[in-house]
Amino acid sequence: MRYFIFLPIAWILLGCATHQKSECNYITDYYQTIYRADIEFIAKNYQKAFDLYQHAFNSCRPINTLGYNEIYTFAEVSEILGKRKLALTHLELTIRNGLPIITIEENDAFTDLLNSKEGEKLLENYNNIRREYMASINLQLRSEIQKMIQLDQRYRSNKHDWKKQDSIDTINVSRLIEIFEQYGYPNESVIGHNSIDMKSTTVDIILLHTADSIRINYFVPKLSEFIKQGTCSPNTLALIVDQFYMYNDQPQIYGTIRGKNSRYHTMINDLQQVDKNRIAIGLPPLKLSEKRDSLRKQKYNKRSN
Repeated sequence: MRYFIFLPIAWILLGCATHQKSECNYITDYYQTIYRADIEFIAKNYQKAFDLYQHAFNSCRPINTLGYNEIYTFAEVSEILGKRKLALTHLELTIRNGLPIITIEENDAFTDLLNSKEGEKLLENYNNIRREYMASINLQLRSEIQKMIQLDQRYRSNKHDWKKQDSIDTINVSRLIEIFEQYGYPNESVIGHNSIDMKSTTVDIILLHTADSIRINYFVPKLSEFIKQGTCSPNTLALIVDQFYMYNDQPQIYGTIRGKNSRYHTMINDLQQVDKNRIAIGLPPLKLSEKRDSLRKQKYNKRSN
C-alpha cells in the first residue's frame, strides 16, 4: 500500500524535541552514553566503558539496545576489571532477560567467573531462572506475530497478487495497532528472546508495509513514545520514516537505507542535520556509527586470522 503524503522533517522531530523530561527519557538520558561506552569497550578502554555504562544505568533502568546488548557487555567489562559482584549481578539479569547460558559459557572472559563458587551457584540456578523467564513471556503473541510476518510475505515473495496482499496488510496493521495498545511494543521482554525458537520475531517488516497515512499519523508518534520508554529500537522508527521519504522520491533523513553503489541511499546533503535528526530519536551520529563498524571489523578480522 502506498499513499503519498509529504511530511515536513520538523513534524517528525517535534515529539522528541519538545518532550518534557520525566524520570527517564532514554533518548536524552541513555542511548548516546551507551553508544560511547560501546566504542570504548571495543577499543579495550575498559575503565572508560565501565564509567559510561554506570552513568547510563544510573540514569535509566538498563536495557539491551538492539545490536548493543549493553547489560551483557557491562558484565564482561566488570569481570575484566575485577568487579565480580557486578559481573554476576548483570549476568543474572541477562539470563532473566532470556539470554541462554551457552552464550555466557562460550565467552572466555567468563571462564574464571563460572568456575568460582558464585559462578557455580549461578549455573545451578539457571534452569529455575529460565523457567521463570519462559513463564513471564507471551508465547501465544509471539506465535501470532510470526504468522503475521509469514502472511506479510505471502503474495510479495513470488505470486505478486497485490489485491490479496493489500487485504492482508490491512488486517495485519489493524491487529498491530491492537497489540501496541494492549501490550506496548512487542519486544523481547514481551514475546521472548530469539533463542526460544531461533526465529527473528520483529514487527519491523509489517511496519514497512503500512500505508503512509496510518504510518505518519499513528505509528511514527507511537514508536517515538516507545523509544523514549526504552521498549523499541530507534532504528525501527528511523527505517519506516526513511522508507517513507524514499518511496515519495525524497532524500532520507536518518541514513538507515544503504545504496547499491554507495554507503547510503540518497540522503539530505546537510550531514550535520542528519546527525541532529538521528540524535533526536536516539540513534548515534553517523561518524560514531561508522567508527563502530570499522572497529568491529578490525576486531573480528583479527579473531578470524
